[in-house]
Amino acid sequence: MKKFLALLFILVLCSSAFGADSPAKLKSISQLKTEKLAAQRGTVGQFLAEDLLGDKKGELLTTYEKYVDAVAALKQGKLRAIVMDEIPAKRFVDSFEGLAIMEEALSEENYAMGFKKGNTELVNQVNKALAEIKADGTLDKIFTKYLTEDYMTTVKPEDIDFNKGAKGGKLFVGTEAGFAPYELKVGSGFIGIDIEMCAAIAKKLDKELVVEHMNFDALPMAVSTGKVDIICAGITVTDERKENMDFSDNYVVGAKQVALVRADDYEK
Repeated sequence: MKKFLALLFILVLCSSAFGADSPAKLKSISQLKTEKLAAQRGTVGQFLAEDLLGDKKGELLTTYEKYVDAVAALKQGKLRAIVMDEIPAKRFVDSFEGLAIMEEALSEENYAMGFKKGNTELVNQVNKALAEIKADGTLDKIFTKYLTEDYMTTVKPEDIDFNKGAKGGKLFVGTEAGFAPYELKVGSGFIGIDIEMCAAIAKKLDKELVVEHMNFDALPMAVSTGKVDIICAGITVTDERKENMDFSDNYVVGAKQVALVRADDYEK
């Protein structure tokens, strides 16, 4: 009888503790100011998460090289939210059960390609080519292709024209190929909006596209040292980045930074 009462007492204490410690479901971004968050290293998502957490960023923010690792941690309950771009967030929601995107966005931003500071000639060439593929509908077709649900099964790296053997030489583009649907490594090749856009631009310049895959936070150094000619990886145009590199014209306007959370932890 004593053992039974002791066990019952322990169960009551445990249930009370779980009830007291169980956090309220997320309803607004402001609730994330005191929660464990994640972001991809070197992205605007990291900077926004740092601003949101303030002095607690060192304690509460974890950065990852790849979004998929952050998503795994989220699903395991190791953190409350991931701050990231909306379109890749939607891909994770479509690919993994139990995830949701908070309706309130943290920011809106524009994407452009990055160049070594002062490389005006190449910037002008790329902007001209970008304007042409916008005008003739090529860029719209690329976006449409990758915003379908089945692009992962219908798009193959070998079907993308990298203009191999072009007379104008090679155009080296640095990217971080874990940012679907903008760039994604498939086998030994690459697919994605940015990849096909750069391929179309390279063709306009009569150059062969060569894709160099690296960590996102290594991209600025790669372009500034000449390891690559361009960096293109859903890169947000910011005043801080403009101090260290030049940018092309925008190819995405109004992209949102959002919080990816567990569906059972979110109440609209």
